[in-house]
Amino acid sequence: MKSNIKCKKLQTFRRKNMITIFIRAILLYIMMIFAIRLMGKKQLGQFEPYELAMALLIADILATPMSDVSTPLFHGVLPVMAMIGIHALVTILSLKSDKARALISGKPSLIISNGIIDFNELSRLSLSISDLLEGIREFGILNPWDVECAIMEANGTITAFEKSKKRAPTAEELEMYVENEVFPAALIMDGKIQKSSVILCALSEKRLTEALEEINLSAKEILLATIDRENRINLQTKSGLIRKIHLGKE
Repeated sequence: MKSNIKCKKLQTFRRKNMITIFIRAILLYIMMIFAIRLMGKKQLGQFEPYELAMALLIADILATPMSDVSTPLFHGVLPVMAMIGIHALVTILSLKSDKARALISGKPSLIISNGIIDFNELSRLSLSISDLLEGIREFGILNPWDVECAIMEANGTITAFEKSKKRAPTAEELEMYVENEVFPAALIMDGKIQKSSVILCALSEKRLTEALEEINLSAKEILLATIDRENRINLQTKSGLIRKIHLGKE
């Protein structure tokens, strides 16, 4: 009888322990997201070296109170707040002093100049030829000798500029008049009307709905619908059907 009671108490304790860990995990996850967002970055590739180190430290700091219920939650929150404060100070210092920024974040390095690869700079950066070729291919350049200059940025990405005689001429160089590009506004995404886009395009939901009804469709059936400067709506339904609608002028 006593053993059954002890067993039930142990099971109850374990359940409470798991619930506590679950709640802690949620709270600390939110805390980490909040800390990363305060750094102002959305992707890992946008991190400066010191920011990446700080993100790893924050993750390590939060791991202990997340898994060990005997560790007070505050022991994880306080160091993270301190790290956020340090990040703010380092960022301000980097903005105020070029020397401090070069020391903390590094500085861009020229790795190709007038089609000539700087092998010494590649060695210093521990960058292989394969990495270099991959970096310039992202800019549509296949041959490194067609590169006017390529730069290894402080965040580790490669920026490449093609030689003028190798790139396609621009409309300005050909003295041609072209209209400015207008980004198509998304009116419907995943079956939901984007009210802000509808208002921005001087439309009404009623007019949009009526236009869809004319081709026997509803907003809920639309995967994506965009509108261009000529009031042409291009849409694709969730079933894969592609249609076009011309609203004309009001």
